[in-house]
Amino acid sequence: MRQGEVTMVNDVVSVLKSALGRWVCRKDVSSHPSLLTEPDLHALAVATQAGMSSPPSPEGEREWGNLRELTKDWIVQQKPGVAPGPLQTRDFEHLAALISPVLPEGASFQAASEPTVAQQEPPQAAIPPQPEVVERWTREAPELVFAREHLERCL
Repeated sequence: MRQGEVTMVNDVVSVLKSALGRWVCRKDVSSHPSLLTEPDLHALAVATQAGMSSPPSPEGEREWGNLRELTKDWIVQQKPGVAPGPLQTRDFEHLAALISPVLPEGASFQAASEPTVAQQEPPQAAIPPQPEVVERWTREAPELVFAREHLERCL
């Protein structure tokens, strides 16, 4: 990796760290909930960039292949008071909106199709948390009761 690429990756990881630094994540059934680590953020950055570069399906939806695969077993509490759950397509789009202002125009992993609405906004508008995150958790799955209680005690 060249020096410019290393700096760009560090910038992307830095943006993700400031935006996702309070996420508590349980990565699989055998792990304990914890804050995202530097390697987690780096893996998210790489997988998000790869997902942004993949062509959308015929219906216009992105598959988010590497990102979906990386996070398939994750249960994430994005902020205190919000029930934890798996990451959804809107979360992947939010990650892409966070890092797209940091990516250079000619980057090979830049989205090849037309940008999403979140990518068209100025960088300041893309960073604040989305208010619908609170509204989306209307019902708690029985298997997540223990995880929620544990996370509440840890936070």
